[in-house]
Amino acid sequence: MSWQRFFVCVLWIFGSETLFGQVSVYVSDKENNPIAGAVVSVSDLASGKKGFYITDDHGRTSVTVSPPFQASIRHLSFDHYTDTIYNSTDQTIVLSYSENNLDEIVVTGNFLPQSSKNSVYKVQTINANRIRSQGANSLQEVLSNELNIRFSRDNAIGTSSMSLQGLSGQNVKVLVDGIPIIGRSGTANEIDLNQININTIQQIEIVEGPLSVNYGADALAGVINIITRKDITGNLTLDIGLQEETVGREFSYFKDGIHNSDINIGFRPGSHFYSQLNTRINRFGGWTGTGEGRDKNWYPKTQYFAGGLLRYEKRDLSITYKLDYLNEIIENLGEINDNNPLRDAFAIDEEYTATRWLHQFQGSFSLKNALLNPVIAFTDYERTIRQFSKNMVTGSELNTVDSEQDTTYYRTLFFRNTLSNFLGWKAGKIKGDNQLGIDSNLEFAGGTRLDSEDESLFDIGLFISSEIGTSKLKIRPGIRFSYHSVYSTSPTPSINAKYDINNSTQLRVGYGRGYRAPSARELYFEFIDASHNILGNESLEPEYSHNVNADLTYKLQKIPVSLSIGGFYNHIDNRITFFTPQQANQATTYVNLLKYKTTGGSLRVKYFMESLTLNSGFSYVGLYQQLNETDREVVPQFLFMPEIMGNADYDIGSGFSVAAFYKYTGPVKDYQLVTDIDGEDTPQLTRIDGYQFLDVTFSKQWKLGISTQIGIRNAFDVTTVTNTTGGSVHGGSSQRAIAYGRSYFLKLNYHFSKP
Repeated sequence: MSWQRFFVCVLWIFGSETLFGQVSVYVSDKENNPIAGAVVSVSDLASGKKGFYITDDHGRTSVTVSPPFQASIRHLSFDHYTDTIYNSTDQTIVLSYSENNLDEIVVTGNFLPQSSKNSVYKVQTINANRIRSQGANSLQEVLSNELNIRFSRDNAIGTSSMSLQGLSGQNVKVLVDGIPIIGRSGTANEIDLNQININTIQQIEIVEGPLSVNYGADALAGVINIITRKDITGNLTLDIGLQEETVGREFSYFKDGIHNSDINIGFRPGSHFYSQLNTRINRFGGWTGTGEGRDKNWYPKTQYFAGGLLRYEKRDLSITYKLDYLNEIIENLGEINDNNPLRDAFAIDEEYTATRWLHQFQGSFSLKNALLNPVIAFTDYERTIRQFSKNMVTGSELNTVDSEQDTTYYRTLFFRNTLSNFLGWKAGKIKGDNQLGIDSNLEFAGGTRLDSEDESLFDIGLFISSEIGTSKLKIRPGIRFSYHSVYSTSPTPSINAKYDINNSTQLRVGYGRGYRAPSARELYFEFIDASHNILGNESLEPEYSHNVNADLTYKLQKIPVSLSIGGFYNHIDNRITFFTPQQANQATTYVNLLKYKTTGGSLRVKYFMESLTLNSGFSYVGLYQQLNETDREVVPQFLFMPEIMGNADYDIGSGFSVAAFYKYTGPVKDYQLVTDIDGEDTPQLTRIDGYQFLDVTFSKQWKLGISTQIGIRNAFDVTTVTNTTGGSVHGGSSQRAIAYGRSYFLKLNYHFSKP
């Protein structure tokens, strides 16, 4: 940015309106509704002098640059508009809603898709442009930059887990197009978000706080809904991508480093049909770190993704079939043993393989003023652990003892049907809509580590909610009644409200009751290997929670800045967690805590102009858990952890752009209940130090649909942090693995579109 432009911006920010003449500009949508907060930038055709303006609540602003000038108008929810103004008459400019920018259109928790501004829930969105600007390889890389979301890694099996609002990922409902993802694994009993194909994502929607009324169990902490691409603007699109990346300082063309390639094809075989095919190969060569030999600190991983979609759409009817396939192989390479001169050198290796097939049918039927949305999905997820002896001379492999081989599977049939906007009514300025829904989940679980015969769990829920309000106030009460095949349940109610104080300010408040039944893994499975010794517990009780939250959003009129201040409080009874005895050779198991609480607040600030977008935020989250009846004097009420994030995206011009992503994750303090050498259960304070990440990317859009991107990840070269956990599942460690150090990447993309 030149100093002249900076000077003009400063004058504008401080309210200078003394440039030249004056032209009144009115900005509206096609229905003549005023558009507030549109950025109007003008450039004098003769002198090149520029001015920047923001439309007010009535969609109006006064331009003080004399015609003729070029006007450029931008808004997050509308297509970019550019025109040349030659006279001083009042100007009316109509913007079209953007078909490709879904920043402000959200579906999670709503009766129908609508703008995030109008949603009763506070929904954080991440669109495809944001994902592309980061050059992300995985969903974890994207979500790691968001407030209140933290990730940790299980080095022993190469999977990751997350937390939201201080609650573990097993309390987070992860959806793909509204369908729950199946395949909780690892010690944390969570969905591994890295097993989702990031290249098919159109938008990510994050709702913090319980949505148990809408989505049932596992939604205590919130919902992450991943919305995939399902349409194109023309008759044919082709996207081909290739990405090469170092892993720390390690890289080779075919083995070390990250090698990522993908192909996405969308086409219309007929006027009412749309089809899509996609495939992706992601090869992670592992990371040796400071060690030597075959054994790696981060295990090599290869992922194969494939999928397809077929949709029929005509008038008020839409039917979609979608298939997603995953095959993931993680390699735990052992050290070479060549001590016996009478035997070929060998190594004891382990291989973790996960396979998932997800079939889904979704429909949409308009019934006069109502909308019917049936969904049925079948998921087949299997994870195997194979330990074998590999001959380093011949390459042959021979399985070791049967106790080191493991197969776990989950097969789930999911059904959901909602009827939205039925029995709508209006009385003066007050109107109401309703949603009635039913969903069910039948899960079969089995495997070699199940301590009994194969098990099945079944639950079904009936929920109803209403949205009542005026143009300024919306109130959404709701309740779910459910049945579980193992546990008794109770109704889970919620109530949320949104009040538009004015066109620039919205206040949201809500209360929700949460519920989560123990999973099959927590109840029945044994997880025993060289690094784990975890037993299920059939005596577990369901978790119940209360959540209260509030959020105030304000968009400034004089400058293009929006602010959001929020807070929450969670209270969970019978939270399910680990209990680890201090004595050696004793198994870790799952137990219910008496009480677990989290509370916190956040501040988010967004600044946007024609070519620059800045996002920043700060959060402060506290945790408290009552471990037993006698620890109240030992454990303080809350232990807090801070977070700071900041993202910037600047369009330099001529197809060049630069983006930066920063996140500071503050230290975590927590109490764990351990059994000491005297057999006493005692709370023990643990701490994991804080760390910070910085990623920077440079992008260039060339002609003929070609784009390139180079970037640096983890610029601060973070690898581990100090961890004082004493009685962990893996026996404790003085260091916790965070990342594999500073890395660099190059990405090439080709896009072809036929109208």
